Amino acid sequence: MKTQNSLRPHQAAFAIAAVVSVVFWFVPFLRWVTVPLQYLNTHIHEAAHALTAVATGGVVSEINVHPNGNGETYTSGGYNFLICSAGYLGASLVGALVIAFARTPKAARIALVVLAVFIGYSLLVWVRGDIFGIVSAFGCILALLGLALYANDKNRLFAVQFLGVQQCLNSIQSVFFLYKISGFGVKQSDAGNMENLTHIPAIIWSALWCLVSLALMFFALKFSWSSQPKQPSTEPEVAL
Repeated sequence: MKTQNSLRPHQAAFAIAAVVSVVFWFVPFLRWVTVPLQYLNTHIHEAAHALTAVATGGVVSEINVHPNGNGETYTSGGYNFLICSAGYLGASLVGALVIAFARTPKAARIALVVLAVFIGYSLLVWVRGDIFGIVSAFGCILALLGLALYANDKNRLFAVQFLGVQQCLNSIQSVFFLYKISGFGVKQSDAGNMENLTHIPAIIWSALWCLVSLALMFFALKFSWSSQPKQPSTEPEVAL
């Protein structure tokens, strides 16, 4: 009996959806379509900053998430080199782990629940005095749990890996954010903070984060798709 990879029929659509989502980020009148997804990215990004601060001996004051999808994490102490890098790289690592782990519908459901718990922990511990951050975190949690509980197997697999890819692709926005700094008077960014710490230009840090994130995404997808459980083919066998 022939076998085939159950995810393969969706890989082309998956790649197209990922590319289209990136294009939407950079088109002003289309970017609003991706804002709900950006809230999820930002909560994970900022929680990665916060976790790294705590892990290196620092203290987290609060996390803020704004209506436009941007956010900040206020910390003191800790190892600033790792804290500044942890936003994009931490989110990319989360995304890669989600992609690599969620190879079956059951694993996808577990990954969605873990992401919901992760954001819930950040909400309880760090999101303070930020009404929009609180509301958007609840929205992310409900959406993730809704996918885990009510989506069918095929859609759940597609959704969780798409969300994982979005975390990896989010590092591309670090380059776009540098453009916003020069064009709109924004004063701070992760890459700008790294430039202040190391005197290495911010664009170098943004490019490095992009390369690392894309590499993580590539190897996670390769692992996930190549190790996808086999299912019997529905096509009849032909004897030759």
